[in-house]
Amino acid sequence: MLELKNITVAFGERKVIDNLSFTAKKGEIIGLVAPNGTGKTTLFNVMSNYLRPVQGEVIFDNKHKYESEQSEVYIHKHMSTFPEQKDLFEDLTGLEHLRLFADMWKGSRKHIPVVIEYLNMGHYVKRKVRTYSLGMRQRLCFAMMVAADTSVMIMDEVMNGLDITNVALISKKLSEMKQENKLIFVASHLLENLDLYADRVWYLKNGTFVHEQIYKEDQDSFIKVEMDRQQYHFLKQKYELPEEHLYIANHLLCFPLKGLNMKEQTKWLERFLELSDQQLEVGPLGTMEFYERYYLENE
Repeated sequence: MLELKNITVAFGERKVIDNLSFTAKKGEIIGLVAPNGTGKTTLFNVMSNYLRPVQGEVIFDNKHKYESEQSEVYIHKHMSTFPEQKDLFEDLTGLEHLRLFADMWKGSRKHIPVVIEYLNMGHYVKRKVRTYSLGMRQRLCFAMMVAADTSVMIMDEVMNGLDITNVALISKKLSEMKQENKLIFVASHLLENLDLYADRVWYLKNGTFVHEQIYKEDQDSFIKVEMDRQQYHFLKQKYELPEEHLYIANHLLCFPLKGLNMKEQTKWLERFLELSDQQLEVGPLGTMEFYERYYLENE
């Protein structure tokens, strides 16, 4: 288990993290969402002890804190962070990078061939990194995390530079790693992709969490339809909209279906189609809708 209690980080007069607390347990994937430059990386750096907060503490497995060398060694043995591409060694091969991470954390190299095969790296893993493309480097960085095989993993922009095929491959691997009882934190600019594997998504704003989105099988469904402000105000004046509806970022109406029978649902669909010629979508609210609600609403 990983717990953060009352964490505050400030740069000068500006608080980037403001008295933030949370608890996360193994066997789940937690997404972290916020615009660039608003605290995601800072929070990850506090969790991994690359940055000391001005207030608060990080607690690992209910007892280990960054207060003694012994506890720091214990935490770092069980927690790995996603390497940045600039930290790769240009004159080492991908295989040598995997062995390095496996030796430092796992203490065994036996699983490396399986990692290479799973991530389709066999045709280039023995080449020097300086010959790699952006996508190959990113796949190597992810493979290094898998080779480390720690119980807690912190992944910042794990999908950066990957094509659709590799995004799907890594998404599948993340889900499998969760089944191995790992705790994985993921920050990604591919917001809709988070919906596929995250158990929870936290939205960071003004140094604290403004929303926690919990994914579950029985999520409420919404009709989602694009409409401008004029269309939306016309609809509100003509019909009584349920309190649970959302009008997001001046362009997207999310209308709840909960409590409506089929006849009522059909009637509302017809009304929306009269107002908007955009395609309707039916489903639960996802990361993209909440992102626009919390970060683009007032732009």
